[in-house]
Amino acid sequence: MATPTVAAEAPNPMADTAKTSPRVVWALVGVLLTAFLGALDQTVVSVAAYPVAQGLDPENGIRLMPWLITTYMLGSTATQPLYGKIADVWGAKRVFVTATALFLAASALCGAAASMEQLIAFRAVQGIGAGGLYSVSLILMARAVPARQRAKFQGVAGLIIALATVFGPLIGGFLTGDNTLFGVATSWRWLFYVNLPIGLAGLAMVITLLELPVERRKHSIDYPGAALIAAGTSAFLLMTTWGGDRYAWSDPVILALGGASAVLLVLFAWRQTRASEPLMPLRLFRERTVAVATPMLFVVGFALMGVITYVALYFQLVRGYSATSTGLRMMPMIAGIVVTSIGSGIVISARDGRYKIFPMAGTLLAAAGLAVLGLLKADSPYGLPATGLFLLGLGLGLLMQVLVQAVQNSVPSPDLGTATTTATFFRTMGQSFGAAVFGAVLAGRFAAKLADSSVPQPSGGGVEPEHLVSLPEPARSTGLGLYVDSMDTVFLCAAVVMLIAFALSFFLREMELREIDDIEAIASELGDTRLLDTQAGSAPQAGSAPKATGPATTG
Repeated sequence: MATPTVAAEAPNPMADTAKTSPRVVWALVGVLLTAFLGALDQTVVSVAAYPVAQGLDPENGIRLMPWLITTYMLGSTATQPLYGKIADVWGAKRVFVTATALFLAASALCGAAASMEQLIAFRAVQGIGAGGLYSVSLILMARAVPARQRAKFQGVAGLIIALATVFGPLIGGFLTGDNTLFGVATSWRWLFYVNLPIGLAGLAMVITLLELPVERRKHSIDYPGAALIAAGTSAFLLMTTWGGDRYAWSDPVILALGGASAVLLVLFAWRQTRASEPLMPLRLFRERTVAVATPMLFVVGFALMGVITYVALYFQLVRGYSATSTGLRMMPMIAGIVVTSIGSGIVISARDGRYKIFPMAGTLLAAAGLAVLGLLKADSPYGLPATGLFLLGLGLGLLMQVLVQAVQNSVPSPDLGTATTTATFFRTMGQSFGAAVFGAVLAGRFAAKLADSSVPQPSGGGVEPEHLVSLPEPARSTGLGLYVDSMDTVFLCAAVVMLIAFALSFFLREMELREIDDIEAIASELGDTRLLDTQAGSAPQAGSAPKATGPATTG
């Protein structure tokens, strides 16, 4: 169904300049502030879920507690492909402002929730808003920043995700603890209220400082495809979240979710071959950079997901450190990301925009870091995990955003939003799949080692890692040692998977970063002249003549 003629960002003439103006820089600071909040709210609630559940519903809150995280994850992941398309249709700035407003309104409602059911519902809405914060922020950077400088800004975007991952649990623990901030006692409601002043400040900066030229085009949105991808993704995420935890992997519930996910995602792929303007155009995958970078992002997400969680668990469970001390001991990874994410952006700008070497080096460094972490023992000196985390951070800084930028660089302006969210979607799905696979590997290895040990087990079996600390010596030390040995298997498997990404990196095509409105060259590479019609203002329909676009405006 065709939508009315709408305004979408046109190629930015300011992107041809060599430098980014201070006005745009400050606008992007606002973009990153709000994107940081979206990433933070996925991790900040993890450590606070128990006190939240106890505070709202002491009797039934524990039963509903996992949904505080699951609903947010479902909302933010399942909506990513749709956000990419509507950003191409309505304009990335308008979509980002709308998503931020939705996220902040839901944050206020979460803070005021009077029951667990209300909080879970508001968290779902908050997740839907968050789905557009990070992915659309990358689109805004691509629209507003010259190609040669884009790597610097997107490197910072990757850094804030790492910061949110590491410091989210620390912030959550502080705000839900018996603490005071600015002379006021904190509570779990601060987890959500703190978003409001920061988010409103970032939103004001985006609205007042970021100006992107727009032009009028006619578009259609594939709503059936959106429904299929949202349902298929939700089924997949529920399967990977519940499998091996709430249900056994052989349980009919998990099998049904897996089957439903497969059917729905296959139907979605079929729908993309029929829709006039698909959410995830399969023709994009005819471009070699897209065809290689997206599975690389999936593999990288697969390998890295859970690594930070397992390292943090090692520090807290095995070494007995507090949440704050654990966060400080994770800082070598942040330092590595800072060095390479910013450094690679500077180098890319200085060497004619060529970038292929960075994903190749990044996968090797990340694999080396994971291999070092695979040497961990219960009594390892801190230098060992610090080295592994630093190498992992160096690799991350060279990988995530450079691959996204490579995808953006290889598609025409009308497909920029779609391509960006396709890249982030593949990475997110890889993370979810990796969490499930490595969680199963860890549980299987640990169970096998316990069965061959003298560590006492409950009559029903299934000793949980958290219960090991309550065992008397020497069973406690033996059990923790076995758990760390099982954890090492996960790190080594992740290193092997990362080497798959290294092998894929050889197939990346070396290209110079170019402006996103180089439509003719890209359309020729994709072998799809319909893109020229799209740029001229019409939906890509067979036999249609190019239509003139309306006058460009600023918004």
